[in-house]
Amino acid sequence: MKRLIIQTQDIQALMAVSAGYARKIIRDIKKELGKDKKKPVTIREFSEYMGLEYEEVLNEINRAVQKTQKAS
Repeated sequence: MKRLIIQTQDIQALMAVSAGYARKIIRDIKKELGKDKKKPVTIREFSEYMGLEYEEVLNEINRAVQKTQKAS
C-alpha cells in the first residue's frame, strides 16, 4: 500500500538526519506552505520542497517500508 503522508522516520532514512532535524524540516515545509500545525505534509510536498523527484522519494520510502515489514 502506498502512503501519501511523509513521516519523520522517512526523512531520517532518506537524508540520514536526526529525528529532531527531520521534524524541523516538516515544520519548515508547513510554515512555507501556510499549513496548520496539525495538518500532515505529503510526500509530494516534501519532494517539491527539497527539490527531489517525487517518484524517487516514493520508491525509496516504499523500499524502506517493505524492508521493515519483512523484518517483522
